[in-house]
Amino acid sequence: MRDPFVASVKANALDSRFWKSAMSLKSTLHDPLDASDPSDSFSSGSAFQLLLQQGQSGAPPTPVVLPAETYEAQAAVSASGPGGPGSVVAETSGGLTINLIFDAAAMAAPASFRAGIEQAAALLSSAISDKITLNFNIDYSGTGGGAAAGPDSGQWVSYSTVRADLINNASPGDTSFNALPTASTIQGQSSVAVWNAQLKLWGLVGANDTTTDDGTATFATDIDPNLLVGVALHELTHAMGRVPYGPQPDVFDLYRFKSPGVRLLTDNIPASASYFSLDGGYTKIADYGRNSDPSDFLNSGVQGGSDPFNEYYSYGTLQQLTAIDLKQLDALGFHLASQTPVVIQTDGTTSLVQVGSGYFLDTVGSSSAGPQLKYNGSGVTAGEFGNWTPYGAIQVGSGYDVAWKNPGANQFTVWNTDSNGNLISFLVAAVPASNATLKSLETTFQQDLNGDGTIGLPAATILQTDGTTNLIKMGGYFFLNTVGSPNIGPELTYNGSPVAAGEFGTWVPYGAIQVAGGFDVAWKNAGANQYTVWETDSNGNLVAFLVSAVPGSNATLESLETTFHQDLNGDGSIGIIATVIQTDGTTSLAEIGSNYFLNTVGSSSTGPELTYGGAPVTAGAFGTWVPYGAIQVSGGFDVAWENPGANQYTVWHTDSNGNLVSFLVSAAPGNNATLEALETTFQQDLNGDGTFGILSTVVQTDGTTSLVEIGSNYFLNTVGSGVTGPELKYNGLPVTAGEFGTWVPYGAIQVSGGFDVAWKNPGANQYTVWSTDGSGNLQSFLVAAVPGSNAALQSLETIFHQDLNGDGTIGIPAGTSPAAAQPAQASQTSFDGQTLTLNTPSAFSGQLVGFGGDGTLTGSDQVDLRGFNFYTLHTGFNTASGTLSLSSGSSAASLQFLGQYSQDSFHFADDGNGGTLVAAAAPATLASVANEVSNFAAHDTFVFAPNFGNITLPGFAPATDTLQFSKTVFADVTALLAAAHDDGSGNAVITDALHDTITLQRVATAQLAAHQNDFHFV
Repeated sequence: MRDPFVASVKANALDSRFWKSAMSLKSTLHDPLDASDPSDSFSSGSAFQLLLQQGQSGAPPTPVVLPAETYEAQAAVSASGPGGPGSVVAETSGGLTINLIFDAAAMAAPASFRAGIEQAAALLSSAISDKITLNFNIDYSGTGGGAAAGPDSGQWVSYSTVRADLINNASPGDTSFNALPTASTIQGQSSVAVWNAQLKLWGLVGANDTTTDDGTATFATDIDPNLLVGVALHELTHAMGRVPYGPQPDVFDLYRFKSPGVRLLTDNIPASASYFSLDGGYTKIADYGRNSDPSDFLNSGVQGGSDPFNEYYSYGTLQQLTAIDLKQLDALGFHLASQTPVVIQTDGTTSLVQVGSGYFLDTVGSSSAGPQLKYNGSGVTAGEFGNWTPYGAIQVGSGYDVAWKNPGANQFTVWNTDSNGNLISFLVAAVPASNATLKSLETTFQQDLNGDGTIGLPAATILQTDGTTNLIKMGGYFFLNTVGSPNIGPELTYNGSPVAAGEFGTWVPYGAIQVAGGFDVAWKNAGANQYTVWETDSNGNLVAFLVSAVPGSNATLESLETTFHQDLNGDGSIGIIATVIQTDGTTSLAEIGSNYFLNTVGSSSTGPELTYGGAPVTAGAFGTWVPYGAIQVSGGFDVAWENPGANQYTVWHTDSNGNLVSFLVSAAPGNNATLEALETTFQQDLNGDGTFGILSTVVQTDGTTSLVEIGSNYFLNTVGSGVTGPELKYNGLPVTAGEFGTWVPYGAIQVSGGFDVAWKNPGANQYTVWSTDGSGNLQSFLVAAVPGSNAALQSLETIFHQDLNGDGTIGIPAGTSPAAAQPAQASQTSFDGQTLTLNTPSAFSGQLVGFGGDGTLTGSDQVDLRGFNFYTLHTGFNTASGTLSLSSGSSAASLQFLGQYSQDSFHFADDGNGGTLVAAAAPATLASVANEVSNFAAHDTFVFAPNFGNITLPGFAPATDTLQFSKTVFADVTALLAAAHDDGSGNAVITDALHDTITLQRVATAQLAAHQNDFHFV
């Protein structure tokens, strides 16, 4: 009968039977389950009672107490707690799988601790071929150099069943179990304790159940890491069932003899002398211990003092399983993999060894097994990667290099592993035998890896050295080496495969240079006089073509010569042969090949290339147009083009990279003013007229302003500045000579806000004066198509300092009566206090003060322009001068307003008599604001409506100028003089009833009284 038994964990810590270091064992150990041991606190406990009953009755106890070391290990794990995520590590070589379940203390231990436990588990998994899974708890605690372990669970199985399972499951030819008695009992015992490891072997528990608790081990924190693998082999095999029992046996006890035929069925310490035997006790294989653990080997026994299963370990203890250890495991029922180590290759200090289906990296001359070769943390097994087999290994700085080959495919791979044998990276992967990196690794391995009969790379031929790079040919392949470096550089590759000599027919590489991000490699086809330059990445693989199958004269090829430091096309020079077309100041326009470059004078570097739409401009790209001059300017370059046959010229403006941005002139004739003006920028006679710059003609100089004709355009220059002033414009476009028929400009003067420009039509004896803004653009007409006798024209002569009408005088001629010259006479002008009527509008030159209203005809000040047809009226207002320009048919007039006005300040209407009414659209803006009337000529008339504000007249001339008032302001001259006083500063001040004031500067009230005809009241 198979009876389950359950471990009963004892309540307090035990002084366990640690497997002790001979150097650290100092205390006398006792048996915690021996009733005769007075130091045992459990002598009256349940475990003791069960064993006592067992000895008296011969019946197996239920449940059975676990081995003492199990309790010690379980207590340590329980005290530590679970290890958390990542704490379970599986070790397997295709047969046995050991799940190492590290507790919290073990996870906090140095990585070398877990690595040692894992290596021991790997050795066991490679030694045992049974496809079962064992789950072991691992702890790291305590000091003293000891360790403890044991199985955690099992079942009672009848002896006859155990014997049958051992024999029936034995490997072919294995006679280890033949000497077991054929009876139903063994030394009077009918039951055998079978631990989980054996239960899984025989199918009594799920073979690969990962939920079972199969064993526990604890390790002291001060075990030397160099000895840890041996300690772990010792303890993990305890957890697998290498433990004594009694008085009923476990599987281990079936081979522990005191003498032939007599087995020792007890775990007492000290133990009686016993030994390991497979033939019924007649042949001793190893002696068992007496003082530490009866399942361990005696250090002085026949098996030798270095076995890892010995009672005590030392620095001489082997760190791998011995042949005797394997016999012990075989006797426990485990099937052994072929354990004859096969040395695959010895390279220098490292032997690649196959043990069973696993591979190990052993140190030459060492008795210890090296780390197992692993992939993703698991041991590599033979055949795991198909036809790939490892065939060489060498220890390097921090790990190992391992060579693999696939003979059928003639491919090779080299792994780099860490010091535990786990794959980290590929040095080469599935490369052919010709691979240069593979060949270079042969000197590291001291082995002919590719079977070509040599170790290392073949002799190299330097094809070309360009700067810092050597183009090397080795064994029919090409390499890009750094000059002076002993290392082989990247191999030249195409689509990821090495380029072989002759692969591209008659094309051969003949130069290479390292550049940012990779290499440039030059190829030539000598018979066809063709050249190609590759751009590669840093691994030597083709990325792009810099030039492809071009002739030797190709400009890009020639320009690359300076990068290569090599005459690539064999023309005897390095770099492009440049032709300087023109040097203008600091810039040379150079033709290199069929391209154009904008070079800095004195620099050895090639400047930006002339481009159009982002593409280089080539000779002949634009037909007969050719560039013939260039100059660097702010932000880029100006480039001059000519079309000689058509006598046309174009000037490009480019950015700093030489790319066309805009046209400064386009297909213009040689006399184009803009073209001529650009000659001073280029410092070049662009149009071939023998001069630099525009030929200018001074039409007239008036005071501070010169009217200059440059080419067919007009400019308003400041006298003495040397700078070309604003160009005269109409509707935003430059005015050109002849644009207005026989009308020609003949005088100009700068005024506040812009310029006044005088025009004449000599044949018709007519005159016009423009008012322009500061940029020379027409804003309004001061007079328009008036005769030379026009008073407004004559009054403007004092502003121009020029005899505009050719009458021999500047200003209105002396002797002309005010009535004839001024609109103050009733025949020309009348004012009723609201409406100023101008019978001859073109002759009025006065200024209107306080002009305002509510936007209606009845509530607003008005000017009635007689003879101005409302239906053909055109108007414009100059805010700078306050001038409203009006024209209707052939009639023109200008009204000057004092105040803040705009075009929207006026309404226009038919006066019902064929004329036009100008009405105020808003109240006057003069109130409470001091306004100064300036720039007025002699014989000015000032018309004041009510609420005119505060006015200053700096140049009022008694006897020639006129003041006109509404009778609602002053009834007559007597009322006006009564309202006038001298302010003590030499000025006469007139104040009306609303406290509006007129200040006449440098005029006394006595002068006003003497010239009462200066005042008119309507």
